Amino acid sequence: MKAGEFPLYEATEVELTAPVIAGGHRYDVGTIIQSDDIAVFRHAGIRSVQGVFYEVNDVPLKTASDILLRSLCGDFLCYVEPNSNGLCSLYADEDGVFVYEPERLNRLNEHSENILLSVLPPYTTVYKGQYLGTLKLFSSCLNEKVLNDAVTKISGMGALLKIFPYKLKKIAVIQTGAETDITELRRRYGVYGFSIVYHNHSEHSCEEIEKHVRLAIENGSQYIFVESDYPPVSRDDIVPKAFTETSAVIDRMNWPLGEGAGVVFASRKEAKLIGFSWNDFKKLDNLFRFISTDTLPDLTQLHLFVPNSISIEQRLKKMSPFEEEKSVHVGQLSDSDKIGIVILAAGESRRMAGKNKLLEDVGGQPMIQHVVEQALMSGADYVVVVTGHQSRHIEKLMEPYDVKIVKNADYLSGILGSVRLGIGVLPPDAVGALIMPADMPAFEAKYMADMMNDFRARIHDKQLPVVACADNGFLHNPVLWPRNLFNDIKIIPEDSYMLPILVEHTDYLIVHEIEDPLVLTDINSRGELEEFVRKMDYVGRAEADLEKLLSGN
Repeated sequence: MKAGEFPLYEATEVELTAPVIAGGHRYDVGTIIQSDDIAVFRHAGIRSVQGVFYEVNDVPLKTASDILLRSLCGDFLCYVEPNSNGLCSLYADEDGVFVYEPERLNRLNEHSENILLSVLPPYTTVYKGQYLGTLKLFSSCLNEKVLNDAVTKISGMGALLKIFPYKLKKIAVIQTGAETDITELRRRYGVYGFSIVYHNHSEHSCEEIEKHVRLAIENGSQYIFVESDYPPVSRDDIVPKAFTETSAVIDRMNWPLGEGAGVVFASRKEAKLIGFSWNDFKKLDNLFRFISTDTLPDLTQLHLFVPNSISIEQRLKKMSPFEEEKSVHVGQLSDSDKIGIVILAAGESRRMAGKNKLLEDVGGQPMIQHVVEQALMSGADYVVVVTGHQSRHIEKLMEPYDVKIVKNADYLSGILGSVRLGIGVLPPDAVGALIMPADMPAFEAKYMADMMNDFRARIHDKQLPVVACADNGFLHNPVLWPRNLFNDIKIIPEDSYMLPILVEHTDYLIVHEIEDPLVLTDINSRGELEEFVRKMDYVGRAEADLEKLLSGN
C-alpha cells in the first residue's frame, strides 16, 4: 500500500482519503479515481489528490475486518460493519456470560500495531444488545500476510469470543435458617433459569443436612444449595462436614469475587453442593450466573478473576455517613522516607565447583528464597532482585514474591553493574537503598530493619546518612546508601570494592555493629556453605534447648 499525496496523472485507481470537489460534483472519501475523473480534475485545476493505492497483496479495510470478525465472533455475538475509521463494534446477541481466553486475545493484540481488539473482561455477565468491545484497524488495508498470520493466531481453538446463554438447571434448596416461602424461592432462583426440584427446611445439624442432600440427589438435583443463617467458616463447620458425610469432596472455601462471601463448594459424581448464608444471596449473583451458563471457572483459578469483578451496582455505591465517620483517610503517602532493598543475585558462584550457591539449600529452601523472604519481612518499601547467571532458574523461584526483577545481561563485568541496575529501577520516591548480597542468609529481616531504622532516625538531617555494618570495627556489607550518593556508586571502577568510598563520607556514616560474626557471613565455597549450615544447626539446637530449659520441660 502506498499512501499520501499523488500527482494527478498517477492517481488512477487511487482511493481518496480526503474529499475532492470538481466539475460541480463531490468525490467523497473512499472514491476510487478512474481515468474519466482525471480529466474533470484537470479542468478544475487540481494537480494532486490525497489517497491510498492498494497493491496486489493489500486487503481493503472492510474485507480485512470481515475476515477477522468471522474468526473472532462465536456463539451469540453480533457486530456492526466497520465505519470509515476502521472501527467495528461488537454486541451480545443473547443474555449470558461473555467468555474468552486472555492469552489468545493477547496473542492477537501483540501481532500487529495495526490491529486492536478491545473488549470487556472475560466472564462478564451481559444482556442482549450490550456493548462488548471494538475491533479497530488503524490502516485502510492490511497486508495479506499480516492478515493471514493474525487469523492463524486465533483460529486453532474455535472462535475467540463467545456468549454462553442461560440454560435450565435442576436445583435443590435446603434451608437451615430462616425459611422462605417456596413461591418466593422459585422467583429468586428462577431469575437464573433454575428449576427447584427439591426443597426442605432442615435442622442445622450434620445428620439432617446429610439426609436432605441425599434426598435431593435422588430427586435429580444437579446443584444443591444449603442456605444457613451464618456462612461456613472452616472445613470443620457443620455444612462442610455434612457434605463430606455424603462422600462429597470439598473443592474450595469462600467466594472471592465482588464483595466476597463465605461459601463452601463440594462435588459428588451426581451433583455440586454449595453452602452459604442466605444473607449473602445477592453477593453470589455472578456465581449463580456462571452456574446457569456452564461457565463457572476452575475453582482453583478464581483468584484470576477478582479484578473487574465489582458489579455495576457496587460501582455506583457512595460512602454513607456512618462509613464516613468510621473511615481512615490515607491522603498522600509520604514520598520522603521510602527505602528499597537491592538484592544482588547475578554472580557466577565460581568457587562452588559448578554449582550456583544461591540455589543451594539453607534451612529447607534455596538460599535466594530465604534472603528474599527476609527482605520482604524487613519493612522495606521496595525489593529489587538483580539476576544474571542462571537467571531463568532464579526468576522462576521469584514468581511467588512481589519483587521487581531486573536482569544484568553483562553480569560477567562485575558486581557494580548489578548495583547500578538495581538502584536504577527504584522508584523516584526511594530515598535510600540497602545493597544486599544474596549470599548472606544469616543477615535476616531484623538486621535489615535495624539498619533502615537507623537511616530513618536521621531522615531530616541536611545530609542523609550512610549506614554500614561492622564486625569488631571492620566495615562489612550490606550498606544502605542515600539517594544523593547513588551517582557516587555509579562512578566507582568495576574492579574496585564498594567500601572504600565510605572513607569520603565518615561525617555522616552510621556504623551498625553486629556482635554475632555468623550474621555477616557471606558464602563463597562449598566448604563455607557446609560450615555455615553446621553452625546454624548448632545455634538452632542451642536455642531450642534454652527455650525448653526456661519453660521447665
